[in-house]
Amino acid sequence: MYNPEISDYQLTSIISECCGGVAVVYSAVYKPYKQDVAIKRYFVDKSKEKANLIQQDILTRKELHHPNILPYLTSFVHGRELYVVSPLMNLGSCRDILDRYFQEGLPEPACAIILRDVLLGLQYLHKQLYIHRSVRASHILIDTSGAVKLSGLSSAASMLVCGRRQQLHSLPPPDHDNTNLIWLSPELLEQNLKGYNEQSDMYSLGVACCELANGAVPFSELASTLMFTEKVRGSRPQLLDRSSFPDDIHHDLKSAYNTDSGLGDGAEGVARLRAIYARRQLSDSFHLLADQLLQREPERRPTSRELLLHPFFKQIRKPDSLAALLGRVQPIKPDPDDVTALQLQEKMSEMEIENSADWDF
Repeated sequence: MYNPEISDYQLTSIISECCGGVAVVYSAVYKPYKQDVAIKRYFVDKSKEKANLIQQDILTRKELHHPNILPYLTSFVHGRELYVVSPLMNLGSCRDILDRYFQEGLPEPACAIILRDVLLGLQYLHKQLYIHRSVRASHILIDTSGAVKLSGLSSAASMLVCGRRQQLHSLPPPDHDNTNLIWLSPELLEQNLKGYNEQSDMYSLGVACCELANGAVPFSELASTLMFTEKVRGSRPQLLDRSSFPDDIHHDLKSAYNTDSGLGDGAEGVARLRAIYARRQLSDSFHLLADQLLQREPERRPTSRELLLHPFFKQIRKPDSLAALLGRVQPIKPDPDDVTALQLQEKMSEMEIENSADWDF
């Protein structure tokens, strides 16, 4: 049991700003257990419109318990700020890892392990009649032990309405820059009377497949309206290797595949990226997996249970260590000179903490 007593936590450094600037994540040590944790500090005055989403995230995480779902440990409120404590996933998110260490994509064996563990988390969520609605690399967290946990549950929704399972029709809550639309399925974006179910998560996982393997976010440079039109028409991203990467990259394809990928806007950057993809060959089973997940019609996509039996995951061997496959990735380390963390620690030491996950903003 983790106590909501600030004296039990020692902040070590700031990890990142998130949620469009309305929250900051710090690394900390829970002193009674000498365990590393993450503390997300929400600035409530900046996030009044997101208050219900923050509360929903906490209440959902308190209800769900699975090795591949990021758990909730405790939370406390002081004044106009909310502090939420979670385990520290000290390699960060897959998006962080891609941006800093693997701009051209993760090794296929690493993709297999990560996707399998995400599927196990999704299978559990779907059994609990939840749809995640935000499966993406930035919501897949990893630590040095090789543990993989799915976060981002503020977008999750229950299919249980008035005691009955029902199709959903509403869009998930928008993030600060609407980027979540990139991962959403065509049927969810269409907002028609037919609605959508947990199979929409399978489409999102297909987009995440391409994101992990290619390093780039598909459709990230397209306008939202064009991206929506392309999805509804059946356009979809691909795993990029010598068998699928187009020889001639015109402007539209460059935008759709985000072929810059941090390597430069000019011809030199595009040529370098083309050479990287042209040298590699991903397995046929990986291509098949992505193709099945990105089917336009949801009934043609496999369920999470069916997908766990896919030939792609047979390449995983017990000795395989995700941490070893990501060996160049450096874990988050305490920064004793982090002024922001030191100032917050001093401020928090003077707090009178209200222990509550049911607050009133």
